[in-house]
Amino acid sequence: MPAHRINLRGPWKLELGTGPSPIAHKIRLPAEWDQVFAGCSGAVRLSRTFHRPTNLEPAEVVELAFEHWPGNWVISLNQRPLSEFREASAESPKRIDVTALLQPTNTVTAEIHLTPQEKGEGPAGQFGNVALEIRRD
Repeated sequence: MPAHRINLRGPWKLELGTGPSPIAHKIRLPAEWDQVFAGCSGAVRLSRTFHRPTNLEPAEVVELAFEHWPGNWVISLNQRPLSEFREASAESPKRIDVTALLQPTNTVTAEIHLTPQEKGEGPAGQFGNVALEIRRD
């Protein structure tokens, strides 16, 4: 159990496509998969800026925790690749220690490549819980 949890609900920037002019809009997480990705195919990028938690003690560890992230994701912090993971669930969320990488202002980025799907074929239900979890080492 984390000593403290900061949910990163939004706004998240959602970019669809690659190149100089991807389609972008703001979303709030968690959300329903179908509402966020219905009809999407190709490169998808989600990004969220946050500040370094204050008053961290030397024995505290800060982790990014991802729950309900179906698919194959590539995660970066401040443009530095951190991890690739598949199928983070509520039962086994993916956690990444970012303590040593935190700057006063940070941007977490999650990227995936989606294949075209017919309605109802993709993952169902809620998607995208993300939090900073602060715990004692």
